[in-house]
Amino acid sequence: YSTEEVMGHSLVQEFITNDYQGSVQAVLDQALQGAETENFEFPLITKAGAHIEVLLNATTRRDEQGNIIGVVGIGQDITARLAQEREYSKLIDTANAPIFGVDNQGAVNVWNKNAHKLVGYAPEEVMGKNLVREFITDEFKIAVQAVLDQALHGEETANFEFPLMTKGGVRLDVLLNATTRRDEQGNIIGVVGIGQDITGRLAQEREYSRLIDTANAPIFGVDTLGRVNVWNKCAMRLIGYSTEEVMGHSLVQEFITNDYQGSVQAVLDQALQGAETENFEFPLITKAGAHIEVLLNATTRRDEQGNIIGVVGIGQDITARLAQEREYSKLIDTANAPIFGVDNQGAVNVWNKNAHKLVGYAPEEVMGKNLVREFITDEFKIAVQAVLD
Repeated sequence: YSTEEVMGHSLVQEFITNDYQGSVQAVLDQALQGAETENFEFPLITKAGAHIEVLLNATTRRDEQGNIIGVVGIGQDITARLAQEREYSKLIDTANAPIFGVDNQGAVNVWNKNAHKLVGYAPEEVMGKNLVREFITDEFKIAVQAVLDQALHGEETANFEFPLMTKGGVRLDVLLNATTRRDEQGNIIGVVGIGQDITGRLAQEREYSRLIDTANAPIFGVDTLGRVNVWNKCAMRLIGYSTEEVMGHSLVQEFITNDYQGSVQAVLDQALQGAETENFEFPLITKAGAHIEVLLNATTRRDEQGNIIGVVGIGQDITARLAQEREYSKLIDTANAPIFGVDNQGAVNVWNKNAHKLVGYAPEEVMGKNLVREFITDEFKIAVQAVLD
């Protein structure tokens, strides 16, 4: 509308939508009584018939003697902003994660459908109520309030775990990102929390931890820096160190013998790159100073997003087995009879001193060579091969 088209016409009756005529008239009437209004939202109808949203400051207008002679309204077109806010609200409400918000006083002012579904309370049951006092378990009230207070000072928090109580009295574990909420001028007006229900995951982790802790094999884990973060009961019994004594300490530097630190570190580094290792033998030092031999499977540990967060080692104490094998080798080597052995391919892998003495070949001359082809006479090759087969 041009100036000529509106001058002298009734603002309320001709340019305000019917559902807002009463409230706009009230704002004007108050300003005509000297009571000014700030930030009043109302729609105007354009000449083309479109509705635009206006944020209005209604100021009393006076003459030189101070007599009220009218009202001046200073407006701001907030049509686009409101459309954006409605889209934002729609996205929040339909998100597949629980989202809630609080104002500067900690009162709930955002509560989406997923939060309703997860916690059981409808929006009308929580709006305006204090989130911490009414929905957080007692032991977490202080910690959650601290996170909200930090966000209200512009310090946001990611991946904060805390419990929520459902309407049915069930405790849920939630992983929260607390984000500062600001108005158009950048003023902090509250906090929005985007959550993730991790109740099932934590239950699974607890079961996983219980299985690890009660396993009849030594199990340990390290983080990406090689610091111990898993140490089960069998590891404690075998090596002698309690969980408290090893947690946070470097596995390689403090518990591996010097001559194996390089190779063990290499196995851990490979697992931290996703290359796992099976049946790796290495020695560990017990609390009493004894050396024990361990056969290890080093497995990459990942979080829910697949990011590598460490290594878990499942071990087997092979100290007695290796001692037995060494004793077995000693008995073979010192036996007063020639003893030899071959692998699956017929290559020599055992050749004792008496065999050396009898046949004349030293171990280094026969190891890895085919017994039948190289050391059996032609007329007996087939028969000896048949015996081996």
